[in-house]
Amino acid sequence: MSVNTAIANANISKPISGVVTTFNNASTLSRCLASLKSICADIVVLDSGSTDSTQQIAEAFNARFYVKAFAGYSAQKAAAIALAKHDWIVLLDSDEALDATAQAAIHAELGSAASVMAGYRLGRRELIFWRYQHPRSKHNRFLRVFDRKKARMSAHTVHESVLVDGKVGDLTGNIIHDGDHSIEQKLSKLNRYSSLAALAKPPRARAIGVLRLTLYPVWYFFRAYLLRRQFLNGSAGYINSVELAHYAFLKYAKMLELTKREHAKNKGLP
Repeated sequence: MSVNTAIANANISKPISGVVTTFNNASTLSRCLASLKSICADIVVLDSGSTDSTQQIAEAFNARFYVKAFAGYSAQKAAAIALAKHDWIVLLDSDEALDATAQAAIHAELGSAASVMAGYRLGRRELIFWRYQHPRSKHNRFLRVFDRKKARMSAHTVHESVLVDGKVGDLTGNIIHDGDHSIEQKLSKLNRYSSLAALAKPPRARAIGVLRLTLYPVWYFFRAYLLRRQFLNGSAGYINSVELAHYAFLKYAKMLELTKREHAKNKGLP
């Protein structure tokens, strides 16, 4: 019996709503929704005004489709969660999908009436340009399965996350993330994220020195390439590690720039 058939034929004590935020991601949305369909009694897609076939794909999966102007990453996800019918949520971006092991693990855990967790983390396996992350390289873990009565979105401008009041467990399986298809796409995203991260820092936290600006990106590369085992991903892992170090440099350089501009403004300079 396949994983999907086993899930479809079993009872679940905690009905689940799948929640997806999207914008012009028709190329990945079908796989995302297909991975939710076997375990979710309800699927919500909150769109930010796509001009592709996002709506038609969502409706083909019998998802409830809504449109809301983009309000920021955290606020948009909070709005989508509020539209769900059920309290237990599986939260995905439209370029993410649950692998079969994750689907089975979620069903098994939420099918147990004895579960006392407020949320669960899953590993995320990244697409790195032209290949998927090596199974033995370090996978980030994200809290994406949770009881919304005990949860809230963080207020972070970027790298938003789900925060829960209660115990958190880890599940087997992975979220498959088709996020970065090219070096150019990755650089564009990191440039945008570094600007948001710098602006999110309070003025006092932006006051950094050139030494930190110089050394922290080096540490960031070392952590990514060796400690997080990006070297197992070959040339893609090396390039990705360099780009992550570049992100760290950009974030601190932009923080320094904001500080210098504020000082110049206080002195009456343009």
